[in-house]
Amino acid sequence: MPVLSTVYAENRKEPYGIKSYIFLCINNQKGHLLLYNYVTHKTHTHTKEGVLNEKLALKKLLTYITSVYKIPQKIKCLSDQRERKSIPLFNIVMPVLLFLMLQYESFHTVFSAPESMSKRLRNCITGKIPKVDAVRDLLSRISPEEIQKIHEETIDILKKNRVFREGTIGRYVVAGIDGVELFSSTKKSCPDCLTRKNRAGETEYFHRSVVCMTVGKAPHVILGQEMLKPRDGAEKDEGELTGGKRLIKRLRQRHVHFADVIVADALYLNAPFINTVKENGLDAVIRLKDEKRLIFQDAEGLFNQGKGKKKSFQHGKKTIEVWDLSKFEMENCPYRLRVVRYHESWQENGKEAERWIWLVTTLEETAPPVLWEMMNCRWDIEENGFHQLKTYYHAKHCYCHAAVETIFNLMIIGFNMRELYLYRRIQRFERSGITRKSVSRIFRDDLLTEKVKQILYQKGG
Repeated sequence: MPVLSTVYAENRKEPYGIKSYIFLCINNQKGHLLLYNYVTHKTHTHTKEGVLNEKLALKKLLTYITSVYKIPQKIKCLSDQRERKSIPLFNIVMPVLLFLMLQYESFHTVFSAPESMSKRLRNCITGKIPKVDAVRDLLSRISPEEIQKIHEETIDILKKNRVFREGTIGRYVVAGIDGVELFSSTKKSCPDCLTRKNRAGETEYFHRSVVCMTVGKAPHVILGQEMLKPRDGAEKDEGELTGGKRLIKRLRQRHVHFADVIVADALYLNAPFINTVKENGLDAVIRLKDEKRLIFQDAEGLFNQGKGKKKSFQHGKKTIEVWDLSKFEMENCPYRLRVVRYHESWQENGKEAERWIWLVTTLEETAPPVLWEMMNCRWDIEENGFHQLKTYYHAKHCYCHAAVETIFNLMIIGFNMRELYLYRRIQRFERSGITRKSVSRIFRDDLLTEKVKQILYQKGG
């Protein structure tokens, strides 16, 4: 078929290079004109993004998780409770982890779309490709504790490699703790669902987890999660405080020293939680909001008398005033607490803007600017943790209701592996300006054109 002419061509800049779009007009045997679109990818090494893109490669990511964290090898050791095992467990769980890591939004997108996904599946699976029903059936039979064990062993390796040897804030390893809702439904339910009434008076079923993640300096690593459990009878379902205390105890028991400081929202400001933190060898930095609390009123009375005034400091365009006093008491808490008040002021659109921040901490000697940074970095768990999990990893999507915790644990492993690869192996990634979405696009393109199963099968099993 002769090519008549190039009717359109352009070079379009992408976040990680330049793509050339060329449209060719072709005359077939029946005399019909067909328009073909040819896309070529060019990487220019003289740009910052181009230099970085040479290192960002799916093969390197998979080699990293295989050689350093032994993820494929550990997946091979999972228990298989199926009666019929026509498709090996590894051929299902490893692709699920890989496609969660590449941020695909559903199992149907991957396992029920042969035209668009068959080549990617063939590049990462040896043998028969599983159907979506087989994937869900297997995942529902895998114990969440087994996946959790794989995650815990990655944290052990991370500690052994001293990833946070310089701390994340002020030489402290600081971890945030907060709750996240995975998804909700008025139709689907399971024995592990929590329940509530919505505005229409319908019973709503949902799953919620308490997550502990490092905050401050990257990489941001999820240290653990604890699913909240329903309770029988008229008792209320578990709350975040119960799950948070259980998570801290489990992390301490499993990893001994996993952080120096726990930073949390005002919900966690109660005696049992502070006692749990201290009993497990940690310190707490917790937001203080409620003006009706006695500790707030006591501190405010002293601050208003001019007591506890400290030297102000600058952060960017903000001037931050500080009031700082110690030896406050809380009922049923044997530890003396420190209350710090900050007043931020800055210019915004030609007008004066201000904000007050209060916190309670068990840290006695830490400088107020470091405490202020800890409290502000608490948002890392929302912005770099929950936002990514919900928006890019699709944690609010119900992949399989019978395997919610198993899939969430796999998602966390995938999240951590990407973060560690990007910030530990890719130089200048943090300053490159490359978005997580662009990273996923690069990895997906790699999976379309390169066979990675040699890495997963030869090294992983």
